[in-house]
Order: sequence, then C-alpha cells, then structure tokens
Amino acid sequence: MRSLPVKSLLLPVAAALILAGCAQHKPPHKNTALPVETATVQTGNLPIVVNTLGQAVASHSVTITPQVSGILQKVAVHSGQVIQKGQLLFQIDPATPGAQVAEDRANLQGEIAQQQYDDAQVKAYAPLLSKDYVTRQTVQQAQAQANTAAATVAADQAALQAARITLAETRITAPISGSVGILSLKSGNLVTANSTQLVTINQIQPIYVQFSLPETYLNDLHTAISDYSGKVDVWDENHQTRIGTGTVTVIDNTVNTASATVTARATLSNQPARLWPGEYVQVDFTAQELHHALIIPATALQQGVSGSFVYTIKKDKAVMQAVQFLGQNGKQVAIAGSHLLGDSVIVGAPTRLHPGSEVRVIKP
Repeated sequence: MRSLPVKSLLLPVAAALILAGCAQHKPPHKNTALPVETATVQTGNLPIVVNTLGQAVASHSVTITPQVSGILQKVAVHSGQVIQKGQLLFQIDPATPGAQVAEDRANLQGEIAQQQYDDAQVKAYAPLLSKDYVTRQTVQQAQAQANTAAATVAADQAALQAARITLAETRITAPISGSVGILSLKSGNLVTANSTQLVTINQIQPIYVQFSLPETYLNDLHTAISDYSGKVDVWDENHQTRIGTGTVTVIDNTVNTASATVTARATLSNQPARLWPGEYVQVDFTAQELHHALIIPATALQQGVSGSFVYTIKKDKAVMQAVQFLGQNGKQVAIAGSHLLGDSVIVGAPTRLHPGSEVRVIKP
C-alpha cells in the first residue's frame, strides 16, 4: 500500500485549528436596544400656572401743579422722599394773597356798616308811613338801598372767601401718601398757576401689576375674581427672584381683537417697596388647581399629528399611548388617561425612538 506524504496529512489539521481559533475570537452579539430613562405616572394635585410679561403701575398718581402764581418760597421735600397725605410740600410767597385778604376784609366791614345803616332807615320809616309823615316813595327808596347794601355785603363776603382760598393755596400739601419724584425746582423760582409742574407723587403701597393673557383664559380670570382665588406671583424680569404675591382684582372690559388677549390687573401690598412703577416683571398666574390628576415630567409628553402622546414600555419595546394634555406647571404636566396610572413612561425620548423600537431602561 502506498503511503501519503506527511505534508498532505498536516493541511486538514491546520485548517481545523484555524477555524477553531476563529470561532473562539468571534465578536459578541451587539445590543441594538435604545437606552432610555423612565418615570412613573403618579396622581396628585397640580396648579396650572400661566407665565406672561407684566408691568408695575402706581395705584394712585398725582402731578402737583400750583393754583396760584408766585415765587416759590420753600421746598419742604426732597427727591425720592416717601411722604404722607397732608404733609407740606411747597410754600409759595403768601404776601400778595395775604394783602388781598386784608383788603377784601376791610371792604366787607365797610359794606356791613352801610347795610346796618340802611336797615335802620327802613325800620325808622315804617311807622312814619302810616301817619303820613313820609311818602311811600321815600320808604321804597330806603328799602331799595337796604337791599343793595345786602347784595354788596354778599358779594364782598364771596370775594373775601375767594381771597382766603387763594391764600391757603400758597401752602401746597400732599393729597396722597406716596413717593416723591425727582424735583427740578428750587426756592426762588417763579411758578405759574395751572401750568408749572412741581412734582409727581406715586402711591406704590399697594401697587398694581398689569398683564395680558390669551382670551382662552378669560373664564379663569372671571372665576379668580369671583372666588378671590386668582393668585399671581410676580418675579423679576429674568424670572429668578420672586418679588411678591398678589391677587387678580380687575379685568379689562374689552378683549383686544388684534392680539386675541385680555388685560388684567393684580394688586400687591408691595411690602417692602420692591416694585417700582413702570418696571417690567414676569407674572405667573395660577389659572386653576387640578385635583387627583395624572402627573408626568414635561419631557415625557410628546406631540404628534394626532395630538399628545407618551411612550410606555411593553416587553422591552416602546408603545405609543395617546393622552389628553390638561396643563403644565414648570417641569410637571397633568394628563388624562387613568389606564396609565402606575405605568412607566419614557422621559426625554431619543430622536430615533418610534413605536416598536427595542429599548432598555437606564438609571438617570
């Protein structure tokens, strides 16, 4: 029998060893499931808050103008001062109005004396007429003079009262409590009646904040006023620091048809005085309070062509579940769909996620 060469016998053995080695170094199966984070659907109460831009407005503002002309004798307040109602603000030189009061008082005294004389004449002539000592014409003339004197006295009394009012108006006091604006006038300046603006006083405690909302919240605003439940949180313009809390007190009587919005006003105590008239602020209006609603993170809610939905997980695959959006408060969203209570929903869905995608849950 013919023997085979040794080389021929080694080739099959080498091939087998190579195949065995390749089998041992075969790469493991790659896991294609998308990593996702989840959150559990819970039930609870959630206030629905609407954020909008607002502006602070003084609850009462008065621009002071003098009622008499003259030299500004005294400025009793300084710029930015907080003043009280009735406090002295300015004093106009009272010399001229005071002289007019003295003159009108003297005129009145003279006319009163004349009236007393004329009245005495009428009383004296009355018994003489029945005895034909004087004529009826004389009596009538005396009565006419007495009536004229009475009218003159009345006119002088009115003139004296007007002069006294003018004199009193040289002393200008605060009609309201509030904060004084920047003063531009000093003692010695000439002021003109009903023309020169002396200063503006703004009452800022309480203070108003005006804001606009889409007209869809009109019913919520009406409910807020009728139930005294319209909570408004006011923040700085960057929405970082809360300045104060108030309630909705006024709704404008017209909806802006151009923007489909309605303007409302909230009243804040502004204690301490942190809000300033004209200041722009962020307003959080609590439109309503949802009770026993399903609550999920805002990043779990998705929007599709058919409406809102969430992704749940069934047998390691993503399942799309339609839900009804009820409202949002910050990072939380309220939805309707009691069948989801206790389920896990995918948070921050990856862009490649679609119904039926294989997923694996990872911890945040």
